[in-house]
Amino acid sequence: MTTSIDASVAAAVQTAIAAYAQALDAGRADEIAALYTPDGVAEIVGMARFEGREAIRQGFGGFAPQTPQLHLIANTVVTSATEDEATATSNLAFFARGKAGWTVQTVGRYDDVLRRHDGAWLFQHRVTTFAE
Repeated sequence: MTTSIDASVAAAVQTAIAAYAQALDAGRADEIAALYTPDGVAEIVGMARFEGREAIRQGFGGFAPQTPQLHLIANTVVTSATEDEATATSNLAFFARGKAGWTVQTVGRYDDVLRRHDGAWLFQHRVTTFAE
């Protein structure tokens, strides 16, 4: 683990992770796909794997929320970084709002590889693992 991560890289990683959660909760599949490199991979362990922006757009379009939802991302650690690539791990809690209010549906983690692409930090590979 690198002990000295450039603050601007860490901030860019945090921004990409937050933008993903916001777009996911709003059902904006185009925005989710745009957060990936053109050859990016979105993997949801045991459920789906989407390769490339168009597959990501279509795949996440099928996950559009039917009721209000919220992904809370916490404890993000940038585990390594260069000026063009970073890895990070985050915890997640997924909430849905029903008649009784907000309830936790599941928890898990994200394992990310992000790359600088055309000046922006984008996901190259995101693995979502839900706790059983």
